[in-house]
Amino acid sequence: MFLVETWHDNDSVILRHLRVDGYQVVDRARPRTVVNTLAPNHGGVAAVAVPGIRLTVVDLGAKPTTFELLPVRVVSGSASCVVVLVYRTGPVTSSFFVEFADIMDRIATTADPLYVVGDLNIHMERTGDADTRQLTDLLTSYGLVCRVPLSIPTHDRGGVLDVVASREDLPSCPVDVLDIGLSDHRLLRWTAPLARPPPVYTTVVRRSWGRLDTDAFRAGLLMSELCRPDAWSTVDVDGLVQLYNTELTALLDRLIPYRSVTYRQRPSDSWFDDDCRAAKPS
Repeated sequence: MFLVETWHDNDSVILRHLRVDGYQVVDRARPRTVVNTLAPNHGGVAAVAVPGIRLTVVDLGAKPTTFELLPVRVVSGSASCVVVLVYRTGPVTSSFFVEFADIMDRIATTADPLYVVGDLNIHMERTGDADTRQLTDLLTSYGLVCRVPLSIPTHDRGGVLDVVASREDLPSCPVDVLDIGLSDHRLLRWTAPLARPPPVYTTVVRRSWGRLDTDAFRAGLLMSELCRPDAWSTVDVDGLVQLYNTELTALLDRLIPYRSVTYRQRPSDSWFDDDCRAAKPS
């Protein structure tokens, strides 16, 4: 269970009770500006798991100021996923999108299934709103899609303010929006396929360029017909191209012949699109 706006402090009794009862809890209380006070500590985020599930805070090396953050690795047996828990309130500023993008840069390439969840206080159902478009575009740029149905409000006053976003290449995880009567926000419930997808292997035929002996290549090139003008001085352009291809191919076949290589396919970064792939030298 991932909780936002917990109103707790670092020494919260209720969280200690949960730990005593066998639950695992990781949390991040909102820092207080006034220490000696009995006023509630607004904000705060926490993750709670039943016995048998391990929670570990993921250190991203960043401390955003425009939202509260708790990145957690969830491990159950041999399966795991990473959940980025976010709570944002107040006016939406450009700094929020800068800091949120920075966090996504740091976490988006994790090999585990990735989820971004929490209360962002941005109306996701208002698809024409500038802030909503910017958030949606940002999630899409990292290969994430919001799974919460936009037709079902997540707040008493209406609107889809809470997010469950996962990678597009993960199996779809329908989100149930439940009113359990404990908050003005609804409970979002979904099933996460924690198992990593089976690896995909590809076999290609290629040369081992890293094993090329440049000295042997240079010596072989000097001994080839390419370095004997008498062999091609009367040859036309087409003949020169054919000679070039033939001599180099024969030399490379001797030094680094083609061989079959089997490797595990890994997903490209979301920004590496078809245009980048076409521009990359082969």
